[in-house]
Amino acid sequence: MLNNSLFRSLAVALSVLGMLHAEAQNITGYRYWFNDDVAAVNVVDLAPMPAIDQEPTLTSVTLPLGHHLVTLQFRDADGRWSAPWTTHFVQRGTTVDHLEYWFNDDVANSTSVSVTPGEAPVMSEPLASNSLPIGFHTVTVRTVDARGERSVPYTTGFTRNGGAIAGYEYWLDDAYEDRTGADIGPTGTLDLIAALPVPTTEGDHLITIRFRDAEGGWSVPLSSTFSFFVGLEEIAGVSNYLIFPNPVNEQLSLRVDATIPTDLRIQVTDAGGRTVQHLDRWIASGIAHHSWDISALAQGTYLLRISSAGQSIHMPFVKH
Repeated sequence: MLNNSLFRSLAVALSVLGMLHAEAQNITGYRYWFNDDVAAVNVVDLAPMPAIDQEPTLTSVTLPLGHHLVTLQFRDADGRWSAPWTTHFVQRGTTVDHLEYWFNDDVANSTSVSVTPGEAPVMSEPLASNSLPIGFHTVTVRTVDARGERSVPYTTGFTRNGGAIAGYEYWLDDAYEDRTGADIGPTGTLDLIAALPVPTTEGDHLITIRFRDAEGGWSVPLSSTFSFFVGLEEIAGVSNYLIFPNPVNEQLSLRVDATIPTDLRIQVTDAGGRTVQHLDRWIASGIAHHSWDISALAQGTYLLRISSAGQSIHMPFVKH
């Protein structure tokens, strides 16, 4: 069978030739041959019709792989043939049954892997990149069909990392020289909100964190903003309010320093003071934090209202 690009070309030709022929007679068939070999012509009969707007079946499976020509003519009800129409096509193989890939243009050391045969092959094993050094690389992949024909190579870049996460470091407001780091096991977790250092100034701040793998490679740094409030004495025994992140998309976190266990009621209000979302009550003790899902809020500016024993404070945040 011919490839899809040829089918599209033939569909256009059939539509044009069919309309030209329809002025005289119905089309009753067509014939075709490959590579100017008229002696090996194939004739296909059709039910009489004024125009052909469907793809014909041209059998090319006996041709070798590579470039070829096909010539097509149409027959009318009086047995007359149209002018020949010739186009070029590429004879390809059958379904893909394996892939070849190599790294950094080193095609001499390519690797072949089996895939689920078909027009959309599925690869079930990862590319073997363990022998590559840490850093940036390229990988090139091409398909191979059952007849041995290879596709056009596809190349993309990637970064080779070094296994499980083994550590991290973070810093505030681009002060990289004052960064804080620590080790962390492959199954360990980092409570970033609890670990956030108390800034020296009130207001919005930036925290940047990156992770180290077992081979010493570092991830891309990730940054987020948060808001820090001091000097709020309305709620006795509670200070150092920290909202993270700000702006926020889904999960809003609040961290406080409570010298004694304190029952806090948390609400979200709009700029006019109307409550738009009630959050959980929270008993804070020591340096503690809590998170709430605010994804249902519309984008805009809000206030986080914190109340306890008849006292309250309001802190602004932005919902993205």
